[in-house]
Amino acid sequence: MNLINHLKKNGYRITTSREIICNILEKAGHEHFTADSLFQLAREHTQDIDLTTIYRTFEVLEELNIIEHSHQAHSSGIYYLKEHQTSTHIACEKCGKIEDISNNIISKVNELIIKDTGYKIEKNHFVYSGICKKCK
Repeated sequence: MNLINHLKKNGYRITTSREIICNILEKAGHEHFTADSLFQLAREHTQDIDLTTIYRTFEVLEELNIIEHSHQAHSSGIYYLKEHQTSTHIACEKCGKIEDISNNIISKVNELIIKDTGYKIEKNHFVYSGICKKCK
């Protein structure tokens, strides 16, 4: 997906900062970002960018249904391209590593929730937290 073209097609102005942010997201593919982590990467390309620009760009990309975010307990949100990710993650409380949880596992959990509540599940955004194998 070409994020720059998608923004242009939807009438958004392409600033240097937006272009840098979009390029980082496209190259990262499956990677997850916090606003701070993306800000640090963007600063490697230009000092002329601020955290507000990161959040505003995330907001625009979310409105266009390109990215999603989830929240971790005691932490800022994590953002990821929708086309590459599941919406259920597990995050290490020590090192901050974030991993996807298999859709097979989540499907089984969803089946139990549907059976127990009778709800039709439209979407979910979960971030489990714990300590990863490396940090134990």
